[in-house]
Amino acid sequence: MVKRGLRLAMVFAITAAVVWGVWQTETSLGGEVQAVVSVAEAAQKPIPLPVLMYHSINSKESRAGDYVITPEALRSDLEWLQKNGYHTVVVQDLLDYVEEGTPLPEKPVMITFDDGYYNNYLNAFPILKELQMKAVISIIVSETDKYSQLDENRENYSHLTWEQIGEMMNSGLVEFQSHSYDLHKNGGNAQRKGIGKRKGESTEAYQAAIREDIETGQTRFVEMTGYAPTAFTYPFGKVSEDSYSVLEELGFRASLDAQGKVFHLTRDPECLRRIPRYNRPWGKTAEQIITKAFR
Repeated sequence: MVKRGLRLAMVFAITAAVVWGVWQTETSLGGEVQAVVSVAEAAQKPIPLPVLMYHSINSKESRAGDYVITPEALRSDLEWLQKNGYHTVVVQDLLDYVEEGTPLPEKPVMITFDDGYYNNYLNAFPILKELQMKAVISIIVSETDKYSQLDENRENYSHLTWEQIGEMMNSGLVEFQSHSYDLHKNGGNAQRKGIGKRKGESTEAYQAAIREDIETGQTRFVEMTGYAPTAFTYPFGKVSEDSYSVLEELGFRASLDAQGKVFHLTRDPECLRRIPRYNRPWGKTAEQIITKAFR
């Protein structure tokens, strides 16, 4: 009887040990799974990414305004960004993050220039090279075609030539995107603001009109640089939802808008549609814009 009791006690002890071990293993594995899930969730959290929009960079302060600042003001902005730990990225970096999971640097920021003025080459490019910072320039392709035929490099109004674009691309610091071929117009004979839809215009007519223009710009880019832009920058920030399918059809995987808020990057490709940007006017620094945005 005593022996039987001892055997029962031993069986109970062994069973209890096994159960305890299984529970510990499951608990441990559960913790590991939870940790993995937490890491995955962290990776999916939106990344706040301010995007600054510049236009003309003119050495004459008398010309400064909503869309014109001086080289000194640009330098001050870029130096402040560097000092405060920001790292410049371009559209391809965003695509790599969304599509491939390629990590971004800490505190990413995107510097963009619209219209493709010659003074971006004359005044902004040397600063970018000196500070080794990247930027995105969206050109009006017809203006580049025009000024590539002219010997007219004027700081106030000229646009970039294909030769200047090639030099900037080869630096590895400047990425070029499309601002339409010849639809950067507002009113007058244009009868259309940017690529906005005219009143009463059918979807079919609208899409045919913008497709012809934007595709012409893409063709010229490939002919002159061997590169096709991946992002379309809406002229005047004028957007029609009927443009979305046309841009996708032409190979664009992102678009830039002018909504004046922080861009939140996720792994969802849809987040790259209408990336919001802050215009940087004269008298309002990048520091003021970004500090207010993250307040």
